[in-house]
Amino acid sequence: MVTSGSIRLEARQAMSQKLMLKIVGRSALLLLAGLAGVSATQAQAIEQTVAVCQACHLTGTLQSTSVIPNIWGQSEGYIYLQLRDFKSGARNAPEDAAMRGFVATMSDADMLEIAIYASTQPWPKIEPISTDTALLKKGAYATALVGCSGCHFNDWKGFSANPRIGDQSTAYLALTMRQFRSGSRGNSPGMSDLVRTLDEGDIDAVAAYLNAAQ
Repeated sequence: MVTSGSIRLEARQAMSQKLMLKIVGRSALLLLAGLAGVSATQAQAIEQTVAVCQACHLTGTLQSTSVIPNIWGQSEGYIYLQLRDFKSGARNAPEDAAMRGFVATMSDADMLEIAIYASTQPWPKIEPISTDTALLKKGAYATALVGCSGCHFNDWKGFSANPRIGDQSTAYLALTMRQFRSGSRGNSPGMSDLVRTLDEGDIDAVAAYLNAAQ
């Protein structure tokens, strides 16, 4: 038999359940709103940082005489490791002073966010491209002799911690190889050992060959 007391009890229980559902629903909405706010803030911070990057690392056509490399579309793992090495001082060439200052206050998460963002961007074009057949042939021979394709495979596009070096600035490639050879860039001993087998002419030829490898 249903009594008025049991009806009132059921009504109170139903109201209580509705109230709990409303509280849970509102909490979930607040949580989602908070997460959206955090996400928007993070995105804005990355955009501001990337704007600083773009002041030097151009997103349009880059002249091959530039010693500043393409980073847009570069391997995510490589970009992260280089940012980390700038911060730690493992990359300590005189030319790297500005980058060391730039990353000095960055966290690992900051550096990873930049690496992810940069890696998803389209690779800019490099001009001009050398058409000196003899020079390009010499560069192709030297890269084969040293075994560059062992790490920078996939048509010189690299993968993960191995950077893309094809269709990169000639001047940057030549400068980097000379830094490795002299030891002023010391964050890849294996690269230093390999490049020491190249003479000045070889370095210029390899840089021209890789620049033309589109």
